[in-house]
Amino acid sequence: MRLLKMAGILAAGIAAGTLGLFLVYLLPVQHMQEDMRESLYGFMAEGENPFLIEDYKGSSLDNYTDAIMLGSAVYESDMSFWQEAVRVPRAAGIEDAPMESLEHYLQGDENDQETEYSRYWHGYLLLLKPLLLFLDYGQIRIVNGCVEVVLILLVLREFLKRGMKRGMVAYVLALLAMFPAVFPFSLQFSTVFYIGNIALLLVLKNHEKWERESKYIYFYQIVGMCTSYFDFLTYPLFTFGIPMVACLVLNRERNLKDRMKFLIESGLSWSAGYILMWMGKWTVGSAITGENLWGNALGTVSERASSSSIGGGIGRILAVLRNGYIYFNEAGIIIALLLLLWIGICIWKYHKRISAADVWILILTACIPLVWYLAAANHSYVHYWYTFRALSVSVFALAMIPECVDKKTPEMGRTGNGV
Repeated sequence: MRLLKMAGILAAGIAAGTLGLFLVYLLPVQHMQEDMRESLYGFMAEGENPFLIEDYKGSSLDNYTDAIMLGSAVYESDMSFWQEAVRVPRAAGIEDAPMESLEHYLQGDENDQETEYSRYWHGYLLLLKPLLLFLDYGQIRIVNGCVEVVLILLVLREFLKRGMKRGMVAYVLALLAMFPAVFPFSLQFSTVFYIGNIALLLVLKNHEKWERESKYIYFYQIVGMCTSYFDFLTYPLFTFGIPMVACLVLNRERNLKDRMKFLIESGLSWSAGYILMWMGKWTVGSAITGENLWGNALGTVSERASSSSIGGGIGRILAVLRNGYIYFNEAGIIIALLLLLWIGICIWKYHKRISAADVWILILTACIPLVWYLAAANHSYVHYWYTFRALSVSVFALAMIPECVDKKTPEMGRTGNGV
């Protein structure tokens, strides 16, 4: 029955995702193009990957990919709307230069060529196309920043309502590890941020009910599906790891074996949602276009998971190290010191009131991003300047150890291993 329900959720997600894209591709693009022209000069002046902080790679924007997103949103082709929705065409007058291609297209260059990006869902277009009817890119950035601040405050409020003040500190440290100042300026980085934080907010609001009704298996499937639908393969593990850490801490009265089972089952559910939703796009796209999208997509997945271009087996280790290297600067050192001080002081002060099981399950969760980097070595090595944000899961997991202090037994504490 559970697998049947999960299959139904997947089918409904694929159908809804496809229908949603059909609908936004019915919107007229002329006004979108006009709004984009208004902010084009400033956008082009920034360049592909400007730094918010000079020489700090982690503060780099991704205007290159934002240009792909914007170019896909404003492009008008001769295809039917259902073909556009699965092919996602855009102008490509200059090879591997989406910003310049977007500029030439909006300036009316008749020599522009057309390219397609069909292996992803491009679910972000559900929001981006309607927004471009009313706002230019600069205004969208402002709205994006305001909404992200509101979302952060809502999460902090839920921590506070639960009396999880140490959890608030852990959350802030995790945010700092992501260098969140870039998010308002890069649509590319915002999708996963939204999904992960909304998932965390929902966990904090509904944990006891979902735990009692065994809803988490479906929740993580849906989160994985949403990540696959909206994301451009940035730091997707964030959407699983951040809410999972909260679940494990809220479940700390359960023994270690039960929490390990919960972690594994939820991880498999998230992975199934993520992978099968992606495959759903290839299947729908192949059916509508009459072309084999599976071949191109599987070739790309194989390349991103390989390590051949970065030194074979040793390359997977280099992928892990390169993502950690992003913190080898003043900002990273400050975050590391704050994390170590926070954990060290709390453990020194409350070590008799923290279960070993709590510590070990959170340390295990903190290692999950490392496994991801090893598995997706090529992608993690090449794009380390934004994939490093998955390490915020590690920071959050470790920083949540102090939240596991047993408040019920101030004298003796919990001395068992929780198994």
